[in-house]
Amino acid sequence: MQKFRLLLTTIIYTFISLIVFNNIASAGEVLDNIRKTQKITLCAGPYAWPYTSSVDYPRGFDIDILERIAMKEELIFNIFWAEQKMRGGLGKALRHSIQKGRCDIYMGIANSDSSADEIKEKKLILTQPYLGVAYVPIANPGVKDFVNIEEIKGKSKPGVAMSTAMDGYLFYNGFDRDLFARKPTEIDAVAKQEIEMAFVMSTQLAKARKKYKDAPFRVIETFIPPLELRWNVAATIKNDPEFLDLINKHLTEMMADGSIKEIVEKYKVPYYTPFKEIASTYTATEPAE
Repeated sequence: MQKFRLLLTTIIYTFISLIVFNNIASAGEVLDNIRKTQKITLCAGPYAWPYTSSVDYPRGFDIDILERIAMKEELIFNIFWAEQKMRGGLGKALRHSIQKGRCDIYMGIANSDSSADEIKEKKLILTQPYLGVAYVPIANPGVKDFVNIEEIKGKSKPGVAMSTAMDGYLFYNGFDRDLFARKPTEIDAVAKQEIEMAFVMSTQLAKARKKYKDAPFRVIETFIPPLELRWNVAATIKNDPEFLDLINKHLTEMMADGSIKEIVEKYKVPYYTPFKEIASTYTATEPAE
C-alpha cells in the first residue's frame, strides 16, 4: 500500500509538472515570435478612449505607450481591435483576442477581484502597473481646495453618477450627494455651472475637456483619493517571463523619465503614479457612451 501511494504521488506530481512546464514553454514563444516577425500587436478596445480608440484622435494613451516601446525595440506596431461588450465583458474580450494569439499584449487592465479571476483562469499574467486612476473632484471657481474628502462632509453636495463606486462611497459614509443618471451628466452640470462640484473618474476628464474646452471648472489637485476610490492599471500577457521582463523594463524606464506622465496628460487626464495601497474593484476600460 505504501509503494502504491508513493507511485500514485509520483504520477500526480509528474502530471502537474508537465502541465506547468507546457504552459510556460508554449507561452515562452511569445517574445521569440515577436523577434522573428519583427512586430508587436496590441489588443485594444475600439471605444475605450482615452485608453484606446479606433474612432477618436489621438488614439489613446495605451496605444501611445506601446507604440513608443515598439519604436525603442525597432518593431512594427499593430493593433487588433478587441471589443469589450457588456455581455461577457473582459473575460470574453481576453478569450477572443490574446488567448487566441491575435495579439501579444492587452493593456488597460485595472486591479480588481473580477479581473484577477479572469487573468488567473486564462493562465495570463499581469505586468507591473504603469498608471493610477481615481475618482477626483472637479469644481467651479469659488470652491476651495481640500485634501481629505471628510473636509466637505456636511458642507457640500457634490454631483455623482448613480450606482458607481463613488456613489456607494458617499452613501455609506453619510455624505450628501446630487445623483445623476446618464444624461445630462454630473460633468455637464459642473461645466454649465449648475452645481459647484462633482466627483468623476480621472480618465473621464479627457472627454470632459474635449467637450467643454472653455469651461472654468478645474481638478482639485490637492485631493488625495481614499483607498476605496483608487486603482492601478497594468497590462496582461501570456506566461512568458522574458517578455514580461522586457515590458516591465520599458514601463519602469518610462515612468522614471516622465514619458508615461507626459503621454497621459496629453489627454487632459491627471496622472497618478501607481498607488502603493489600493482597496477596491474596478474595470478600467469604460463602455462607450
